Amino acid sequence: MSVKDNKKDTLIRKQVDVLGRPGVEMLDREIARLERRESYIRLARGIIISLVAAAAVIILITNLWVGVLRIDGTSMSPLLEMNEIVLTKKSDITIKKDIIAFYHNNKLHIKRVIATAGDTVNIDAYGVVSVNGHVLNEPYVEEHSLGNCDIELPFHVASGTVFVMGDNRSVSVDSRDSHFGPVPREQVIGKVRFIVWPLSRAGKIS
Repeated sequence: MSVKDNKKDTLIRKQVDVLGRPGVEMLDREIARLERRESYIRLARGIIISLVAAAAVIILITNLWVGVLRIDGTSMSPLLEMNEIVLTKKSDITIKKDIIAFYHNNKLHIKRVIATAGDTVNIDAYGVVSVNGHVLNEPYVEEHSLGNCDIELPFHVASGTVFVMGDNRSVSVDSRDSHFGPVPREQVIGKVRFIVWPLSRAGKIS
């Protein structure tokens, strides 16, 4: 007989001492009740352990690898639309021509990196962008526009910064605006990698 069976027998004997000599039917009901109680306890313990483990994994991933962000605005349309949910990879990153999330004036922004430190950016009257004398191939832009551009062109990107622009060039406020300017690298929190909501648009961002 196992230790578990001994414990059940002890519980039943205690019940018998309290209630007197019960009938077989009462004993069966009591045994069934005790077994259900033990089953519920095991189930609850398993659920709690699973929830704690899941929460720990989520916290670890969120702090070390990704941030979950909601798109607020249309500056990256049509690639990213209002209220979509995206995942951002957080790491010691080497920024190239990536879509990044960063802070500017205590507000979170998402833009595309157009040029990095040492590059020279030029934008013509139609909004066509050149970097280091080469016109950029920008299939992600539906309509070129000079937008709100009051910086002196050509513009040299300073050390420790990146030059960013939104894909929706006519409405995006970005590094073309002298009050916005290039983004200091320490303000960058990560690269925007995936759309996770809505499900119809879920997938890797390119």
